[in-house]
Amino acid sequence: MNQSKNEFLPSILNVTAGIAVFLISFLVKIRVPIDIRVAKSLGILMVFVGIALVIWSAMHIKEAFFGEVEPKLDVLIKTGPYRFVRHPVYLGMTIALTGIPVAMRSCYGLIGVFLLFLPSEIYRAKLEEKALKGKFGSEWEDYAARTGFMLPSVIK
Repeated sequence: MNQSKNEFLPSILNVTAGIAVFLISFLVKIRVPIDIRVAKSLGILMVFVGIALVIWSAMHIKEAFFGEVEPKLDVLIKTGPYRFVRHPVYLGMTIALTGIPVAMRSCYGLIGVFLLFLPSEIYRAKLEEKALKGKFGSEWEDYAARTGFMLPSVIK
């Protein structure tokens, strides 16, 4: 396999964006005027729901969970959360990371999720989709037509 020198760029972008959101949420003292108990409860719930989705997804893709953009498996996983969305790990990570600025009542942290983290997730997912289409061809195309990108499809 010919590995690109930019092979780790999507991972580096994800980690950097995640750390930026985390730091902004904790360090920038401008807070959304919501009751702190409500914000913390909702934020913690979001973190747990997101982590649960990541774990559920990892249970289905097993050793490919720690892979880079190129698919490691010889079968296309379409079970568990993959029945509904093509990128449940990224959805779970986004939900979990969004929970931090919600819990901290950080307006800038929330903005960071949507301007820094989510675009890095989408970038990585698009690269993976190209690689999956190359490996699985029409099976991937049929699967992609039936499932949502990061949110479940409501139109079948």
